[in-house]
Amino acid sequence: MAERPQRFIPDGKPYPIPDMHGLMLVCTRPNRTTLHTEARRDDGSLVGQGTYVVSADGKSLMATTTGYDTQLRQFRQRTAWDRA
Repeated sequence: MAERPQRFIPDGKPYPIPDMHGLMLVCTRPNRTTLHTEARRDDGSLVGQGTYVVSADGKSLMATTTGYDTQLRQFRQRTAWDRA
């Protein structure tokens, strides 16, 4: 496992994912507290996606990600983050 920080630019345009040849990331902001991301191959097929929602008080973040691991097994992960 390795950390791979990614900058999300919520303008709906595709951007290359660093160190992931042939993958593009598209990020949108459906409302003021939510980001939605999609990772796609050059052929347009979906590799993974994520939804990130900040609570109304700004003190927590709920992240839901889905996709395929390196062995092409499908996964779904939910994580909750609290601001100290």
